Amino acid sequence: MSYSYEIKDFDAGGRIGNFKLGSKKLDTPNLFPVVNPFQNLISPKEFYNHFKIQAIFTNAYIIYKNRENNPNIIKKGLHEHLGFPGIIATDSGGFQDYMYAGDIKLAPEEIEPFQEKIGSDCPVILDIPVQTTDPYEEAKRKVDITIRRAKDNILRRQRTDTAWFAPIHGSIYPDLLKVSSQEMSKLDYGIYAIGGVVKTFIDYRFDLDIEILLNVRKWIDPSKPLHMFGLGLPNFFSLAVACGADTFDSAAYILYAKDDRYFTFTGTKNIKDLSELPCHCPICIKYSASEIQKLPKDKRTEVIARHNLYHSFSEIRTIKQAIREGTLWDLVEQRVHVHPKYIKALRKSIEFPDHFNQLLNMNKIKGQKLLSPFSFYRPHLQYFRKKIENFKIFPSKKILLCVPELDLPSDKGISFEGWKKEIKLNPYYEEIQVVIISNSLSIIPIELAEIYPAGQHEGFVNIEHKKKEISILLSTFKKFLSENKSQFKFIKILIPITFVNEYQVQEQFQPKNHLIYYIKNLISENFPEIKTSVIQTIEEL
Repeated sequence: MSYSYEIKDFDAGGRIGNFKLGSKKLDTPNLFPVVNPFQNLISPKEFYNHFKIQAIFTNAYIIYKNRENNPNIIKKGLHEHLGFPGIIATDSGGFQDYMYAGDIKLAPEEIEPFQEKIGSDCPVILDIPVQTTDPYEEAKRKVDITIRRAKDNILRRQRTDTAWFAPIHGSIYPDLLKVSSQEMSKLDYGIYAIGGVVKTFIDYRFDLDIEILLNVRKWIDPSKPLHMFGLGLPNFFSLAVACGADTFDSAAYILYAKDDRYFTFTGTKNIKDLSELPCHCPICIKYSASEIQKLPKDKRTEVIARHNLYHSFSEIRTIKQAIREGTLWDLVEQRVHVHPKYIKALRKSIEFPDHFNQLLNMNKIKGQKLLSPFSFYRPHLQYFRKKIENFKIFPSKKILLCVPELDLPSDKGISFEGWKKEIKLNPYYEEIQVVIISNSLSIIPIELAEIYPAGQHEGFVNIEHKKKEISILLSTFKKFLSENKSQFKFIKILIPITFVNEYQVQEQFQPKNHLIYYIKNLISENFPEIKTSVIQTIEEL
């Protein structure tokens, strides 16, 4: 085995890793741009020398079918033929079979040894991708054949300096994804790759692609890179990486350019609709939008493709930096808001809380920016809510005082400082347990006010009319109170009329937009034995 994969850092499901294949290296996350084996507007040599691209994908099936040229390529090797000294991955024809519904007639015994002959670094076995329209039995048949072919491939291999791709299939069937992932994990493959997702991606069914990815990530061996075949829209990268994808391959940079479509951080734009270029890459410095529009078709395609490459790899670098900083979820929430279908995909990821809670990097104490309603489901916040359910209060505490978190996190803020001073003057101070009622964390015992992320989150989660979020928060509060109810004789709920915000301005408190408004009913319904009352000032305590 001539390959290795080392994880250097992680955040959420995103991993910075170093994949080594002999003397060649690939940093992850990363993108394999797809190139034609014979004709390209941008040469693979330029990919390596100018764009500093570490790996590319090309099609061994096209080379195999080109009887006139393939003896020459076998003789001099794929790297010399393409002029690319980095990692070259090759597809076996399985993708064509997937896209054109079985019109490709080819045997593994032909195309797999051929990939070794031409010098592919990372060949793909001849798999049979599952279509979303396949009935279950047909999908199972395809998965079983692909697994059998993967086992046969190992017995047939001649070279030891390759890292073969093991395609994972199952599509809309989670149990088949599980079987495929578990069986492939047992075999000697350098990279696992999720197949059968391109058509759904083209149809903007990003939520299904994320569901497939998260189901695979649940069962696949985490010690090797996980690839997604054919997913090349930069705005999707951050969410896919956060959900566990390490690498992608795509020809989107050139395919979109052929349709005059220009990548931006706010989605793809038709170059004809742009009067300004919202980018400062070498292409966008050299040309204005109107100048690109006037170029001949081939030149215009090349120029847009170059920009699309710059943009794609800029996004990859941005993701890596976010992983290192511990801010990958911030980036995800920013990126998904360019299209409702991306938002739908992020919503799908929320259905897998256990996956993300297992991946918490507690070494990265980074303030949580609550940027959107999805911030409520950040793994660090979910982890805190879960842990606080079993928090035990000191036995000496007999009075539970619930105070609202205001415009600053936890116990920070001018009004809160005033409340704390007043509480200390209360003759029953030693018996008072102060808890902060939070729209994002549910309940924060005052002793934990500075513990991450209680004291390190910024922003306000609006829960008015959010039945699901209110239910989650109340459930946490209820479990906490159940754990400690035997010692409390009184519960006081502070709902102030006004408070002083961080700008020292008196502001009206909006109770219906705050969890504290809902806890009195919960207490009266579930803990009627505890005397509970609402107060408007600490003096009433």
